[in-house]
Amino acid sequence: MGDIIMTSYSERDEETYTLLRQKLLKEKGGEFQKEFLNAVKCSEKFLEFMDNETRTTNGDSVEQFVGPLTEQSFKEPTQDQEQAMYESWSAVSPRTACRVSFWAEVTIQHVRSSAIKEAYWLAGNVGRNETGEERIDRALALKGDNPNRQIDDCVRTVIRRMSGLPSDRGNRSVFVNPSFGRAWWRERMVARILSRKDVEDRRALLNVVRSSQQYWENLVTMIVSRGSVLGSVDVQDAFVNGLAKHLKDMPSSPIRIANKLTVALRRLSNVAASRELGILEFEELGAIVDKLLSHVSNELDLGGEN
Repeated sequence: MGDIIMTSYSERDEETYTLLRQKLLKEKGGEFQKEFLNAVKCSEKFLEFMDNETRTTNGDSVEQFVGPLTEQSFKEPTQDQEQAMYESWSAVSPRTACRVSFWAEVTIQHVRSSAIKEAYWLAGNVGRNETGEERIDRALALKGDNPNRQIDDCVRTVIRRMSGLPSDRGNRSVFVNPSFGRAWWRERMVARILSRKDVEDRRALLNVVRSSQQYWENLVTMIVSRGSVLGSVDVQDAFVNGLAKHLKDMPSSPIRIANKLTVALRRLSNVAASRELGILEFEELGAIVDKLLSHVSNELDLGGEN
């Protein structure tokens, strides 16, 4: 059997990209932040800014996502778009996909090809009825209370959507914040679970991982767990599959709410502290998760863990 050839993908140079983020966040509302936001308003100027401030490593470019994308669907891709993104980039290794420098370059490549038609899409706030360009203009024009904070918030949104911002959100940011990165990690988890026997269908699994941004972020706690059995893919998959089953059978379960999900995650962590879950078969893990979720749901219905 021949050796597996791992593709090396181009990224923004980690050192220069880190220095750029630090420079951008050094002074709220400072001239450099304003220069950056003015560049983001024009794709050509944005690309020039990024190329002047950072280097690119040697490597292959990822396949372009052909979309089509709108500003709204870039902020919140549909489930079909996320699936297509993952399928296009399924050869990317998790080791690469957990780096902000990689997703920064992927996003920049899509601005360069006009798959992302306007760089200001990066500034758009989810849930607000304004374009990224309008948000930038509003932030730059503000006077009075906290104008510098509005500029800073806008800059941070651009960085988070482009690549993730670990200095703000920790390691989970790359799994949650960049549009392309979030799609890749969510779909990777769903595809991995579906490759197992006797699991819930894709629709039920998507109902979990796409429930809300906060719900996914709470689940990501398991993915980024370090030195813990919750970092085991078997445990992660059994828990998400168990959630899909639980929420399908009990649509009104309190565990559907993101802050109640954390109760179930804490309970799972407690079980892991007293029992070596990582050595159990997937079916055994599933039975443990089913029991745990039923118990937590009943307890929350009775007013526990307020």
